[in-house]
Amino acid sequence: YGLYSAFLGMRARQHTLDTIANNIANASTSGFKADRLFHHSVEAAEQAALQSKNTPGQPVSQASAQPDATPPNNARNASAGSASASSVTVTAAANPASAIERAFGVVSGGVTDYSTGSFQETGRPMDVSLSGEGFLVVQTSRGERYTRAGSLTIDASGQLVTQRGELVVGEGGPITVRNGAVVIGEDGSVSAGGQNVGRLKVVRFTDARAALTKEGDSLFTLTGREKPQSANGTRVVQGVLEMSNVNVVSEMALMMENSREFDSLQRSVALMMNDLGRKVAGEIGRI
Repeated sequence: YGLYSAFLGMRARQHTLDTIANNIANASTSGFKADRLFHHSVEAAEQAALQSKNTPGQPVSQASAQPDATPPNNARNASAGSASASSVTVTAAANPASAIERAFGVVSGGVTDYSTGSFQETGRPMDVSLSGEGFLVVQTSRGERYTRAGSLTIDASGQLVTQRGELVVGEGGPITVRNGAVVIGEDGSVSAGGQNVGRLKVVRFTDARAALTKEGDSLFTLTGREKPQSANGTRVVQGVLEMSNVNVVSEMALMMENSREFDSLQRSVALMMNDLGRKVAGEIGRI
């Protein structure tokens, strides 16, 4: 029992280390949203699953049957950073615990921290940031995606695209900029040479944590739980970029704490194995 418990603890901290390392690696990536890991006791996760069976049609999280629930007191926030414990949703019921986890350990879940990052003034007219809960809509080969990374440019055909070449979606379709200085208004309207050429499509979600999932490159895709709606309260700011919401100092502190816990569990495994070896040797000797 002790060996399995220590093993699951080490595995959880290894997952946490991978998550923290990814956050730190993207600390300077515009529009990046940090990942967080939460570890819960199996009992808490299975209580949520049982509650889900008793309440059909209601979404379940590890913490509760509510999608924006606060984790229980026995929850372990493994990578908190700047996120509050009440801003997460983890679907433990959709990923039932294995036999080992059910008997000995914990259930782990990952969530995305959608809190706003810091703003950096660039003075570049093609850079935009969103003041509010909105997301820019971009067209990829896989369909529409959503992003907070507002470093835009113009491709060879004069269309407004992201730095990776994804087409920026406008209210009336693609936005084509031919000649003249580009001005982007707070309502998302785009003009070039004094002529209006389109308007950025900005959408929002009632609960982005439930509606979106990470795809990579600061892009998010729909989970199917919620449809995008017009972000009327979101203001577009030209010449400013929203940077990552990763707090590097906090992440480094969490990494050191996580490493100490991993080392402690590793020493526990070594002690238990030594003790087991002595007992086996003693029993065999008597036989």
